[in-house]
Amino acid sequence: MKKLLITLLFPLSLSAQQQIKSKAALESVTVYNNGAQLTHKGKVNLPAGTSEIAINNISGSVNENSVQVGVSSGVTILSVQFNRDFLNSDAENPTLKKLNDSLKIVSVELVKTKNSKTIEEQTLVLLDENRKSGGTNTGTNVAELMKLAEYYRSKNAEVRNTIAALTLVEDKQNQKIQAFQQQIAELRNNPNQQLGQLVLQVMSKETAEASYNVSYVTPNANWRASYDIKALNISNPLAVVYKAAITQNTGLDWKKVKLSLSTGNPNYNITAPNLNPWFVSTYQQQIRIRGMASPIVNEKDELREVVVTGYGKADKKANTTYSASTINNYTTVNESQLGVTFDIDIPYDVNSDNKPHTVAFKEYEVPAKYKYYAAPKLSADAYLLADVTDWEKLNLQAGDANIIFENTYTGKSYINPESIRDTLSLSMGKDKKIIIKKEKLADFSSTKFIGSNKKQMFTYTITIRNTKKEAIDLSIKDQYPLSTESDIETELLESNGAEVNKETGMLSWQLKLAPNETKVLRLSYTVKGPKNKLISGL
Repeated sequence: MKKLLITLLFPLSLSAQQQIKSKAALESVTVYNNGAQLTHKGKVNLPAGTSEIAINNISGSVNENSVQVGVSSGVTILSVQFNRDFLNSDAENPTLKKLNDSLKIVSVELVKTKNSKTIEEQTLVLLDENRKSGGTNTGTNVAELMKLAEYYRSKNAEVRNTIAALTLVEDKQNQKIQAFQQQIAELRNNPNQQLGQLVLQVMSKETAEASYNVSYVTPNANWRASYDIKALNISNPLAVVYKAAITQNTGLDWKKVKLSLSTGNPNYNITAPNLNPWFVSTYQQQIRIRGMASPIVNEKDELREVVVTGYGKADKKANTTYSASTINNYTTVNESQLGVTFDIDIPYDVNSDNKPHTVAFKEYEVPAKYKYYAAPKLSADAYLLADVTDWEKLNLQAGDANIIFENTYTGKSYINPESIRDTLSLSMGKDKKIIIKKEKLADFSSTKFIGSNKKQMFTYTITIRNTKKEAIDLSIKDQYPLSTESDIETELLESNGAEVNKETGMLSWQLKLAPNETKVLRLSYTVKGPKNKLISGL
């Protein structure tokens, strides 16, 4: 009976599968605004029949529904399973591996320090024992005793100092070990820092070396657009350097990978909306009791002209120069129905440290129409604007822009393509050679009381002087107040030839100033309202 049992179990032990381990090399990454698709490749030797393959070096943060696996012909995939691998050293996070290696080194050094300290302590014990034996030796004369005492004193001090120094080294090494252990514990408890493993059940027709590729989407990566916008002068076109700040915390360092940047997003809900029947019904209107109703507040929108200003100190990185031909030769732009993808042929390293890694990948040279703009009510400065048409062809994303004009960093601006319509207007900075001053004329401003009303008149002059050596085109904007209350009236008295928008109260002047020319504009308006009311906003 025992022989029969052994005979039955023996074939089963031979047919038991042995897991085949393989490390997948990361080949390429497509980074989205939210998420990234990683593609790995590898090879494995398969026996004929069914096998289990454990593919390591996979990110620990994976959208499991997005996993795709391809294998060589002649191999059939039976099942795919994703695991977070906590124990397999082959799948260890690179940062975790560095910490563990550092921990081992410091631990070995600590052992050496403790051994040295033990030797010194034993030497101290030996000195004490020799001192006692020397003191009991009656044959020792005074001279020899003095030499012995001097030797003991110097050697004892030397050994004790060495023990004290080794104790300090031991304490520092213990502190390092504790710090490494805390960092390792934090990484092990952080699911984003743990690598994963794909376990495949496959069937091969024959023994062969099979190739495989694995792709999946991870949510722990993104890229944000930024720009360097440069112009040598107002006679040259704009150079727009398109950059990406790539951040990833996938637990897997990207080493020498082929990067692609996509404006799409794999996390969007792609289910088309469906309209359901829309029902309406009546309800009993609530009756307001006098004295209980909430007061009606008239909302008054404050009209203001927004000026994009430069700010901040010069950024050393802003002066970095890029060669348009060099960058563009390595970047291919592919447009599809769902977005635009920039394929970069230069291999890049992006560590899993959740820090932005900046990549310059595209440069455009675009014609621009330059003009000056000022809103004296808000700022006494004139701003140089560069208007770009057909900006849709640039495939821009929202992002900060470093402005470099005449090889000087002038500040930052912000590009938001979603709010742009026909023209992209970029502020290139302030021009101090255009002097603008707005003043209230006291002699032509007054307050009069007419019956129960108060009528106020305001008169301003706007003086513009061009101290540049060339003529300039300047757009000036100002405004007069509007009223949303029936008992308050406003009237524009003088606009000095401005284009007037009565719905917004905006005044626009298009001026052309010759070198060293000065022009003066005049603006006057009245505000009439009850004298027992305070009018806010004036």
